[in-house]
Amino acid sequence: MLQRSSQDGAQRMAPSPSCAGCGHAAVCQASGYDRPELSGLRHITERIGPMRTGEYLYRPMSPFRALYAVQTGMAKTVAVDVAGREQVLAFHLPGEIIGLDAMEREVHDNAVVALGKTQFCRFPFQAVRHVATQQPEVPWHLVQSASQRISRLQLSSGNHMAEERFAAFLVDMRDRRAVLGLPSDYLLLPMSRADIGNHLRLTTETISRLLGRFRERGWVRADRLGLHILDLPALREQGLSLLMH
Repeated sequence: MLQRSSQDGAQRMAPSPSCAGCGHAAVCQASGYDRPELSGLRHITERIGPMRTGEYLYRPMSPFRALYAVQTGMAKTVAVDVAGREQVLAFHLPGEIIGLDAMEREVHDNAVVALGKTQFCRFPFQAVRHVATQQPEVPWHLVQSASQRISRLQLSSGNHMAEERFAAFLVDMRDRRAVLGLPSDYLLLPMSRADIGNHLRLTTETISRLLGRFRERGWVRADRLGLHILDLPALREQGLSLLMH
């Protein structure tokens, strides 16, 4: 089960009148936030964190009041059914928008949980709406970010083989890091193998077997923090049917 914290991340906000001086500005630039037509977003940003593994950014049924982006670290979106069973829907890298799925109902259906030491940027939605009246590019940028994430969620759907899913997952993480200007030949993986398996609808044991198999083939090399990508073409070929979607 998810770890509970005595204090949700949304209660630990620090106003940030601008993004000047932020050590992670390069990631936002790669995500497009430095474009002049999106400048208004930089002036409404609040910073949250750092949060620890298992702490909630928000919980299911929390009122929708803001959009978020990972500033540094990583987070996961988790759905919980009425029986308490969890499904990891997505992993979020720095610069990626979180919370758009709650806009219509004005309530969050899922939870977002920190993985390792993680900081977030918070964009109060009323302020976003005001900025959007002056800078029409803002909603387009946010919708584009959401559509990219929806595409990634297809990794866990369908009847694809386990090797295809795991290979596509690794390539997807690698490609997203490359787009953000982060080192892409090494994947920091603060999530557990159980989380990865849950996301891909595979068992933890299957993930361990696949990791060993990929290592024996010379595709990856693992250490305690993540994976070195050694043969990207082979991984991409293995996951091609999913990566083409």
